[in-house]
Amino acid sequence: MAKISVQQRKYFVERIETSINNKIETLRQSNAAQVQNISDAAYSKYLKLLKVDKDLKRFEKLDVEYTKLQGKLVQVYESVKSSQIKTGKVSSWDNNYPHLYNNSNAISINEGYRYLCNQTAAKNEDETPQGKLIKQLEAKKRAATDELHGVNELEGLKATVNNILKGADVPLLGE
Repeated sequence: MAKISVQQRKYFVERIETSINNKIETLRQSNAAQVQNISDAAYSKYLKLLKVDKDLKRFEKLDVEYTKLQGKLVQVYESVKSSQIKTGKVSSWDNNYPHLYNNSNAISINEGYRYLCNQTAAKNEDETPQGKLIKQLEAKKRAATDELHGVNELEGLKATVNNILKGADVPLLGE
């Protein structure tokens, strides 16, 4: 028998492996459907053998309920968040807003609602004694700034602008 070089040996080994691997891959692919059919037929028996069949059925029912409840909570959260952004109470670029998705867990959903609650409470801070004091100080600061900028010298213009702003729930000039 003639000797072959190392390079020739590597070539023939690679050629044989490639040919056989291709044949094996073809057989695996054609066998995949048969394996799946066997698995489908034996699945319920397999679950019973593991004694998880009832647990899995219960989990499927709970998962459907969980998914519906989660979707509702996320939808309500997004509606309130959108409302706060539309009213200008919060910037749409506020990066502190927790983002909720349809796969958010209870902790994330609680964080989102906690944030909304905090935003709502912050809007009503003037109901506390410190909040009332802050509001008074801000009004005084605004009045002093308006005085320094000469807003009071333009009485006609101030009255016209204040008339326009009345009922808009925004501070009027000179107040």
